[in-house]
Amino acid sequence: MQVKWDLERVYFYLVSFIALILIIIGAVTLAQAGIAFIAPVYDDYGPFAQPAPYMEQADWEKEFGPELIEEEKARYEAINRENYYRSLLRDAVRGLVFIAVALPVYLYHWRKIPGLEENG
Repeated sequence: MQVKWDLERVYFYLVSFIALILIIIGAVTLAQAGIAFIAPVYDDYGPFAQPAPYMEQADWEKEFGPELIEEEKARYEAINRENYYRSLLRDAVRGLVFIAVALPVYLYHWRKIPGLEENG
């Protein structure tokens, strides 16, 4: 069986291919967000990540006491954790949107292809 490659067939195959790629990207994004949710890795960047206190932190500790530094460190870690989970949620939603938009486009175009073959 030989396929005639007219413009209509090329269009349907090309749109189906692109939609399938978008579905795969959405699934990978969703899987990565799920893995990152199960095994979180928090970034240790920022003013409290350094092993030895830098000069400004030492000055703050002298002026306000070590309690303030510990409170700020806990607040910083809470904000970091909140931002981490917010970015995971954003990635999961992005993956779902990729799938939700591309899947109907793919199904519609892929189901039209056999009709093009029959009409020949």
